[in-house]
Amino acid sequence: MSQILTEILDNIRTEYVQILEHSSGFEPFLNAEKLCQKQLSISTDQLAKIISEDPNLLAARAGALIRGLQQAENPSAGNIISANIRSAALEALLDAAVHYGWLQVNAEGMMQIGDDEIEAADTVLQINEDYSQSKTALNNISNPGVSVLNKLIHKAEDEFVKQLDSQVLDAYTLAIEIAGAHSVFTPEEIAPLVVENPLLLGLRADGLVLDDVFESDPPAGIIISSHITQMVIDHLLELATDRGALALDGEGQLILPSNEDELPVVH
Repeated sequence: MSQILTEILDNIRTEYVQILEHSSGFEPFLNAEKLCQKQLSISTDQLAKIISEDPNLLAARAGALIRGLQQAENPSAGNIISANIRSAALEALLDAAVHYGWLQVNAEGMMQIGDDEIEAADTVLQINEDYSQSKTALNNISNPGVSVLNKLIHKAEDEFVKQLDSQVLDAYTLAIEIAGAHSVFTPEEIAPLVVENPLLLGLRADGLVLDDVFESDPPAGIIISSHITQMVIDHLLELATDRGALALDGEGQLILPSNEDELPVVH
């Protein structure tokens, strides 16, 4: 686990125990829910640092953890990860409540939480962080040198240009294949891109991820990966157009091969 996240969770547990000690264990579930929502509003840049220490967080899925219809239908990658962190923190606090005797468990090992507490917890405002701002991203834009993302795009571009004139495939299909070959899929591959540009945490699935592959619940990292792959595809198609391998119609729209009627879903 990330050292940053470990320290945050340890501090929350300490505060939780103090609250329950002062209230003689009153409403352990509701207090845990309130504390997690209050203390786990993680900023864009801080979450990127946490991911750099624990890339496996990018494998997190939303599940049923995100409340609110708009957010639940198309959550950002950052909100998916944050919701999973809050869920893990809540579970740890409830384990502490059982340890101290503030919560009881039945013969099946299920925690005995009152209906009133559950209903009250459902009304606690859920924090959905805005991941559209990042000082790190702004600073890195002004820094000299080639970014991780630019290196990825340049490698794909070099291969595309080499194959474009000799490849039997049409330019559109070639762009799709090469972009796919240069895609980043694993958390370890995606994490450096997030660290360099934390604004990637604000990306949402937006129809780029095949619902049947991930059962309409893609991992946060795959959401980011899909957008990066689409970015590479768009760059290669623009390059092909500039080189005369693809044409635009009168409205400036790309003319796709006759067997293609729409841009691909990336994953």
